[in-house]
Amino acid sequence: MSLGRQDEVITLAGTGGSWRVRVCCAGRREAEALSEQSSTARGVEEYLVQFWPKPP
Repeated sequence: MSLGRQDEVITLAGTGGSWRVRVCCAGRREAEALSEQSSTARGVEEYLVQFWPKPP
């Protein structure tokens, strides 16, 4: 996530279908505080992104 938006497509499966997604983040307040002080907060926020197929 530290790379910002990516133009590459991530293939989750070879057959398509619908997916469920859960995103969790930690360190947002610390990143905000550091950004206000020094304009950069790299490496402070951590993300967990989980994908699983949607049941039919």
